Amino acid sequence: GMGGTRDLWDSKRVAEYLGVTQSTVRSYVARKVMPQPDLKLGGRWVWLAQTIKEWHRLRPSQKQN
Repeated sequence: GMGGTRDLWDSKRVAEYLGVTQSTVRSYVARKVMPQPDLKLGGRWVWLAQTIKEWHRLRPSQKQN
């Protein structure tokens, strides 16, 4: 199974995990910097926690910007 809703993160939760603001998350999605949301729940973007954790783990260091 996919686990419960605790394994689904909205943009607020993703922002907290990444240490950025929600508007930064939105801009990342718009610019395709980060994975697109896995689904939409009631008009809210939602990611599987695993999607974000994997992407973040493989992400090059921010210092290269």
